[in-house]
Amino acid sequence: MTGFLNQGLERLMFFYEDACGLNKMLEIKLKKAEETIADQGMIAKAQSQHYEDKFKAVTQEAKAAINKATEDARAKMDAAQLQCEHDKTSYREGLKGSVVISLLQARLKMAYEAKTLGFECPSWDVKAWEAKLRDLGGSPVEYPAKLAGEGPSKAAEEVADAEKNPGGDAGAGADGVVVEEGAAP
Repeated sequence: MTGFLNQGLERLMFFYEDACGLNKMLEIKLKKAEETIADQGMIAKAQSQHYEDKFKAVTQEAKAAINKATEDARAKMDAAQLQCEHDKTSYREGLKGSVVISLLQARLKMAYEAKTLGFECPSWDVKAWEAKLRDLGGSPVEYPAKLAGEGPSKAAEEVADAEKNPGGDAGAGADGVVVEEGAAP
């Protein structure tokens, strides 16, 4: 029976050693698996950090590009608005100048025509109007020349004669003869 027991004991020792070897092998595999898992965890963490950093950089670049584009657009819009205001002001000033030039030309034409007819208004400052027209760059108004067959109107002659001869006949000279302007007496 000792042999049977020794043989059983040997068998148990074999199983024990086999189990211990298996246990050691499993411990080694477990350690390797833990190391592999730890390494993969560190790799995943590093990749995660890398992609987070990349995402932040891309996001910051995009935000910077959007801000720059917004600032550029705002600057262009402000410049366009300033140009528009400048153009409006320039147009208004040009329009005012044109209106003033037209008014001065009309006044000068009226004054010249009145002078041609023999009327002269002392309150009309024709020289100042001409100077102002030259300063504004307007084209000068031509003094109207009398046409060959055209003389002052009959009413204008009568008024002029009445001023010259207050007690006499309108349109008549000292001896009662009608005197035409530019004619020899």
